[in-house]
Amino acid sequence: MADIVHTHTSTVALVFGTALLVRLGYSWLWPKPIPGIPHNPIASIWGDMAAISKAKKENNMTFVDFLGHMVKVHGPISQVLIGPQVMVIVSDRREMERMLIEGKNTDQHQRMIQVFETIVPNSQIALPANEIWKRHRRLTGPSMSRRYLERMSVRITTGADNLIKLWGAKLEATGFSTFEAGLDIQLATMDTIVSIAMGYSLGCITSALATLSVRQIEEPSGIANFSRPKLPALYESIVRLLEGLDQTCKVPFPLLYARIFNYGSPSWRKGYNSITTVLNNAISESQGRNATTGQQGSSLSTDAECVLDMLLQQQAREGAEKFGNKEIFDELMMYIIAGQDTTASTLSWLLKYLPTDAEIQRRLHEELCEVFGQGENPSEVIEFKLLDDPERVPILEAVVAETLRCAGVASLIPRQLLQDEVILGKLVPKGTFLVFATALMSRDQSEWGPDANEWRPTRWLTPSGAFNRSAGPSFPFGLGQRSCFGQRLALLQLKVFLATILREFFFRPVPQGVSTWEAVELMTKQPKMCYVSLERWDSISKECTSPGVLI
Repeated sequence: MADIVHTHTSTVALVFGTALLVRLGYSWLWPKPIPGIPHNPIASIWGDMAAISKAKKENNMTFVDFLGHMVKVHGPISQVLIGPQVMVIVSDRREMERMLIEGKNTDQHQRMIQVFETIVPNSQIALPANEIWKRHRRLTGPSMSRRYLERMSVRITTGADNLIKLWGAKLEATGFSTFEAGLDIQLATMDTIVSIAMGYSLGCITSALATLSVRQIEEPSGIANFSRPKLPALYESIVRLLEGLDQTCKVPFPLLYARIFNYGSPSWRKGYNSITTVLNNAISESQGRNATTGQQGSSLSTDAECVLDMLLQQQAREGAEKFGNKEIFDELMMYIIAGQDTTASTLSWLLKYLPTDAEIQRRLHEELCEVFGQGENPSEVIEFKLLDDPERVPILEAVVAETLRCAGVASLIPRQLLQDEVILGKLVPKGTFLVFATALMSRDQSEWGPDANEWRPTRWLTPSGAFNRSAGPSFPFGLGQRSCFGQRLALLQLKVFLATILREFFFRPVPQGVSTWEAVELMTKQPKMCYVSLERWDSISKECTSPGVLI
């Protein structure tokens, strides 16, 4: 009898103990919003995750679209609850400028540090703004100097010219057809950024040209489908790493996810090992070149042939400030990833915007031909000094500015609050995850007018036709101390590629089946589809009757 009673008592204790643990766990997981800041009603431990998922599934809303809905319902400050994680959303421009430009109470959020720690733990993006981060900025700074970018503009032009050759070959193979161009943009920008970073082209476009093959042309739409080209192994390895990073960005526990699904994946490890071998060999060769030629300390770092050589030469001038090979590796890797992904995404959106306004295409084409020539002679190059002068190319500047404003490729600025702060009258505690909704603020109707969501480059031009960089708010590269390190390079790439392709091609509207404006949120916001219908300017009339129609 005593054994039965003991067993019954143990069972009851186990049941009650388990129930208590479940209750405590459930209570711990239950979202705990910051008092006084508006939020949606809490219905479960998942917080807003169910609403975000439903909005995506039923209304095809991106996360930024969901934040836009939150702003309409709750105002310029609200909180989104992702399980136990609280995100305070700020969509007031003046408050953002106060905090990020005038204040010093924010830094890179720990989650973002964890995401990039999975592949580049020693790069700037994965470091808090401490002395190590400042040292990295000093040593990599010359790579964004005007003098160095002017020298590198030749390589960017080469990448853009190669893209023109590929599209010309596709036109010759198919006639007047529509084809997918997103991958072509990825290949051209990868060739360009690797050339700048390491001194040689990866050969992606060359490989695509060598293996160009038409699989089929759909009727009656005229969409040409090309076989996927055989591409360099290093390109495929970088893409595999980017895919892993995209997934890591989306999960609640990035380090845990990376250890299980990235590091545990044979294809991911193979890609990472391949990149490691290539970059480490390049570092060793660069060290050997500098030691043999005696370039260390003998010339300007901006005379270097690539960013890798620049880093090694620059640290030689800094005396005790040395980069270890792992730091060089991570900065080089981040330079390639960030320099290619954001530029390619923006160019892909640009290709979708251009067919919506034939008149702006015509005006830009005429401006480019007047400033740089028709491009028929080798001497008629896209010259950096002319390209960098807004007075000479105001329409080019306007098209780039408007594309950056509308595309919202980097739609948010994530930050961590270092001390308690009053934001828009609300007390926000230290450690809070802040998200500044820059894409929403860049399309604010109170600032830009009722057509704020439309792509209209002329809004950046004065009545006299001059470019007005202060026409309204736009934050494509963030703000403050941690604004995008590579923004000067990104702007140069965008202007060179746009000038090159618009001097050669006119972009017609694509068939309805491939014209969707649906976006995919990865590391950057990208169009789900990116097709083009091209025609050479010398084969059409430049008379414009309405947007999208030339006769």
